[in-house]
Amino acid sequence: MLNRGSDNMSNDGLNLQRLLLYRQILEDATIRKAQELVLMMDTPGQKLRSVEKCYYDMLQSLIKAAERNQWNGDLWKNYVLELVLNDENIFSLACERSGEKISAGLYQSALNDIAVLKELFNFNLLEIADELGMNTSVFSLNFQNVGLEDNLRSQYIFKCNQFHQLKELFTQDESPQALLSALAEFYHVAGCGTMRKFHAFSWNKGLQGIGNHDPVMLDDLVGYEYQKKILLGNTEALISGKKANNILLYGERGTGKSSSVKALLNQFGDRGLRMIELSKRQLLELPDIIKTVSKRGLYFIIFIDDLSFEEFEIDYKEIKAGIDGSLQASPDNMILYVTSNRRHLIKENWSDRKPSGEEVHISDTYQEKLSFADRFGIMISYQSPNQEEYLQIINELARRNKVAMPPKELEKYALQWERKYHGRSGRTAQQFITHIMASNRPNACGTLNRTQVPLRDGGL
Repeated sequence: MLNRGSDNMSNDGLNLQRLLLYRQILEDATIRKAQELVLMMDTPGQKLRSVEKCYYDMLQSLIKAAERNQWNGDLWKNYVLELVLNDENIFSLACERSGEKISAGLYQSALNDIAVLKELFNFNLLEIADELGMNTSVFSLNFQNVGLEDNLRSQYIFKCNQFHQLKELFTQDESPQALLSALAEFYHVAGCGTMRKFHAFSWNKGLQGIGNHDPVMLDDLVGYEYQKKILLGNTEALISGKKANNILLYGERGTGKSSSVKALLNQFGDRGLRMIELSKRQLLELPDIIKTVSKRGLYFIIFIDDLSFEEFEIDYKEIKAGIDGSLQASPDNMILYVTSNRRHLIKENWSDRKPSGEEVHISDTYQEKLSFADRFGIMISYQSPNQEEYLQIINELARRNKVAMPPKELEKYALQWERKYHGRSGRTAQQFITHIMASNRPNACGTLNRTQVPLRDGGL
């Protein structure tokens, strides 16, 4: 007969049936495997081989989770806490919206679950392993996962030490009230469920998390300081709970419109900002998106890149109301940031401004097209840099990337590059620097191998 390894265990497994709010945890495969393991050890005549299989199956799932999430430390404790933080239930969603400002009944229900979750958290797999004579090394409190510092997604999880602080609170002899308070604050700041796991989303009849979004930062974008200042101010207002405007970023290609918006997510993601990327056609689903985000306690930028309409496309008429003008109010936690090469978004012809054909009220048609852009309270212009500004960008990017080419030589080749390729823009400048770095890597002395540097016929 195999004996139980912990006083917290009972004949019904880990006694998780007492959970009221976190009952989704009961459906987790690894938790069910742990319950099965305890029950097997309590069952007279249970074969050791069957117990070993159950043990190593559970261990495998924990190791996979550790690799996926880039955990360090106690695998079981990390796993249980991850389940708790990711669980979307009426308590975690209420805390996401309002912190500890929840009803008395919900508070008491949460206190009940905290006590059960703490027992689960402190479930001692080492005791079971020792009793069975199995390998216990992987349950060491110093389990190390290589590459933690290099994994961007793991930085989101661990960056502010909130995860570690909660883990410490669960480990220590803290009161259920203190644990509940800390957990409510975590949900309020970091979100729960998919909102905690992801900062960026696409839309496919619901939110779909994007695991590896563009890591660009605003400081990476050289120039356009005025434009960045406006974006920062408006976004700061949003995440501070104030009214904020929809923004249209328009201008020439390659000037950093899209990158400026993407950078905001990396700037404010840890303060509750989330971003949902939509295509033009998906704007028709804006009412469903509004319904979804209005229930959450975080802040959302709806991002539509490179938006424009041809004159024969009339979907914009339906979209206008969705943006601003329908009976359904836009939630205060959501705004739209749109990029376009066109200021007015809809293609115009000279015929739009003078009578022609069967159109009687030509001005009405003209005003209807212009009114779409008016839905955006702020319009920010991104123009191509002049030669001086372009060379400033080149030199700054070269400095940041430690390109050792003499400035005069660098500028000469940079001007040849923009004439041959895509004209002057931030994107062209970055492409030039990338080419330089790939073709002419500095040696140990910081000088360049010039065998590949000279341009021929305007190219590198």
